[in-house]
Amino acid sequence: MRKGFTFSEMVALLAILTFVSLIFAPVFATLITDIPGSYRVFQENTSVLSMLKQMRTDIDAAKQLPLSFAGHPADDKVLLIESKDGYICYELKDGQVLRRSLSRQRRPREGTREDKTVWSVPNAKVEWQVWRKNTKGYAVEVKTHVEQNVPGGPQKKMANSHLYFVRVFREVLR
Repeated sequence: MRKGFTFSEMVALLAILTFVSLIFAPVFATLITDIPGSYRVFQENTSVLSMLKQMRTDIDAAKQLPLSFAGHPADDKVLLIESKDGYICYELKDGQVLRRSLSRQRRPREGTREDKTVWSVPNAKVEWQVWRKNTKGYAVEVKTHVEQNVPGGPQKKMANSHLYFVRVFREVLR
């Protein structure tokens, strides 16, 4: 009765394992590099969706979308929303979206605490455009996507476009 393997059986096994590992090496490399990148895209998209949910809530309760308030002009980086409780300012700044509640009377003084929420979105692109009629904003179009760096250049992932109407305007449409 023979115990163990012959030299030729071991060489054949090593050759087969070598070919199998060569075939599956790119699959393992892809898994190791793509899964963490996809997870980061997913996490960032989750932050963007959280920001969009809050923005929709604010716009749904808005009276109007003013052109400016207390030295804050509305533009492609600043979105102003007038609500019954005051003004809300969304600002795109250094890979973040900041949401601040502004006082009706004046701008907050330096060093005072203000109601602020920050969403960190360093690889996401957020753009908004206020649709206006007679200087009154009635809707906001928000376009978002997350850029993922891959060989060959950045790719747009999770691209979305949303259109939110001010509550007062929606009631006029009915």
